[in-house]
Amino acid sequence: MINLRVVSVTSPLHPRTNERVRATSRRVHCPPRTARTARTAMPSKLARGIPRRVRYDGPYSMNLRDPARFARTLLVNALVWEVPRVLVGFAYRRRYRATCGKGGKHAEFAALAPSHVMSFVHAVVISVLGLFIMRETWNYPIYDKFYVNDRWADPSRFTLNVIELTNWLFFGYMTDDLAHVLVKYPKLGKADMVAHHLVFIACAILAGGTQSFLFPFSWLLAGELSTPLLALRWFIRTLAGLDSPTLAAVATRMNLLQSRRDADADADADAEAKTATAKEAAGALEAAVTKTFVFVFFVVRVCVFGAGLAHTLRFHAAHAAVPAGARAAIMSILLAGAGLNAFWFRLMIVKVLGFGGKREKRE
Repeated sequence: MINLRVVSVTSPLHPRTNERVRATSRRVHCPPRTARTARTAMPSKLARGIPRRVRYDGPYSMNLRDPARFARTLLVNALVWEVPRVLVGFAYRRRYRATCGKGGKHAEFAALAPSHVMSFVHAVVISVLGLFIMRETWNYPIYDKFYVNDRWADPSRFTLNVIELTNWLFFGYMTDDLAHVLVKYPKLGKADMVAHHLVFIACAILAGGTQSFLFPFSWLLAGELSTPLLALRWFIRTLAGLDSPTLAAVATRMNLLQSRRDADADADADAEAKTATAKEAAGALEAAVTKTFVFVFFVVRVCVFGAGLAHTLRFHAAHAAVPAGARAAIMSILLAGAGLNAFWFRLMIVKVLGFGGKREKRE
């Protein structure tokens, strides 16, 4: 608290008593205007007016009026994910060199595994960046959460640079992965996966080009926390088809199998017994991963996404300065995403947990 003392002053003669009047001194307590209070203070629409939207030309800004720079930056960010994908593919082909040449399941596994590995890595990196952005923008003034303006509260622009860099990384991955989905269609995904990538690419271009919806971008990326579990489930199912002993070892270490093989088991056990063990381990691991996935999906795709959408709808006037076309498109995508998340979660509740399904008719 800042203590301000009002200095005693002497007034002119009183008109009735002809005596001089001395003002009493008092302390006035004013809260300090720190950086935190400056950021958390919500600007009054009536008192200060709506901040004017301005253009920020930073190192990672997306400029749709410069096609050459746009294409060059997109290529660089796509290569950020493509180069590791190629290296992972090389490692898998070298690991399964003896069996890949013959074709079959091993060759298909080596061809598709790099995409699922990069999906896992991308989801972890992007969701962590999303949580960081959410923390940094949590106490921003309400207008700063939705667009860059002439009263921006963060003079360093560090968080804004991180947001724009993250958007490019996200955009680059979606473009690169979409190319692989189309080339290997339908092994990596069908029409719904193509639509999913196209929608998010459009969202990245609209939000990045207009430098808007900064805070919603954070909780949208946080929803990627559930994606690594989908990649794990794919590996479990695929390795089960390859009769991989790794599944039994992992399931045993996690105490997910009710029975384990004896240490001195016959090394020449028949293939049927080995397959049964791999399938049993895969079933136990997949059940554990699926339950975890349902929980994480509920937290990030239902609770966090729902709360973020409610916040965006509540303060709809705060993003009125965003160009109407981009604003309408992004809001439509967010609303459609909320409906799709609710639909998917309902299917999970019915199929995985067995709740809400149709009851059997009594005879």
